[in-house]
Amino acid sequence: MTAAAVDHAVLQDLVGAFADAELPRGEARVVEEHLRTCAWCRRELALQRGLSSALAREPVRGASPRLRRRIEQLELPTSRSRLVQWTRWAAPAAAALVPIALVLGAALASVGIGNAGARLAGRAEAIAQSPLLRDAVANCRGVMARNFPNAADVPAVAAGLPFPVGALDRPDVQLFSTWKTTLAGSPAAGLAYRWRGIVVVQYVVPAELIRQQPGFPEGLRGDGIYFASDRGQGVVASIAGGRGTLLVGDAPPETLRRLIL
Repeated sequence: MTAAAVDHAVLQDLVGAFADAELPRGEARVVEEHLRTCAWCRRELALQRGLSSALAREPVRGASPRLRRRIEQLELPTSRSRLVQWTRWAAPAAAALVPIALVLGAALASVGIGNAGARLAGRAEAIAQSPLLRDAVANCRGVMARNFPNAADVPAVAAGLPFPVGALDRPDVQLFSTWKTTLAGSPAAGLAYRWRGIVVVQYVVPAELIRQQPGFPEGLRGDGIYFASDRGQGVVASIAGGRGTLLVGDAPPETLRRLIL
C-alpha cells in the first residue's frame, strides 16, 4: 500500500469514533481535515450518524434473569492471559493462511467468480446504463444522507405493493429501517441493515423490472446474479422467490452476494 492509502485506512477507522465525539481534540481536527477532501469518508460519517440515530429510537431490551446469572458465572480471562493466548496461535495461523490465500486466489482467477449468468461489471458505466441500478444507488445515498428517518416496519412497507416483500433471513444482519420508494418508474421497498460493521440497503422490486433492464446478461433474465460497483459501493441484483432484489452497500459486490446465497 502507498503511504496515502495507509493514511486513509487509519483515518477511515477513526470516522466511527469521530461520529460519536469520542476522539481527542487533536485527532478530531485531523479527521475533520480529511473529511473535507474525502467523499468516501463523508459518506461513511453520514452512515454512522444515521445508524446511531435509528438505533437510538429502538427500545432497549433488558437481559433475562437467566442470562444475567450465566454472565455473572463466567470466568473471564485477564488482559495478560488473553495476550499470551493470542501470541501463541496468531503467528502460526497467519503463516498457514498465506499459502491458502495464494491457492484460493489462483483458483478464483482460473474459474472466475459467481455461477452461470453472473457477471462482474465493476464499472460506473454498468450502473449508468440501467435506470434501475442508477435509481437504486441514488436513493441509497439519499437515505443515508437523511439519516434513515423511518424505523423498521416490514408489514407497513409491504402493504399495497403488488409483489412479495421479505427481509433478509440471516442471524448476522440487523434490520433497522424500512421505506417505500420508486425505482425506474416502478414502486419498490427499501430495507436497511447493519452487517459486519457496514450498512447494506436491500431494494425489493418486481422481478419483471429486473428482466427489462438493458445490458443485463441473459442468465439474470432467467434466475442469475448481476454484479456492478461505483465509487466504492457494490451492487448485486438477483431474481428469486417471485421478486427482484437489489443490494447496495460499501463493500465489493462479491461480498454482498453472500447475503442472498
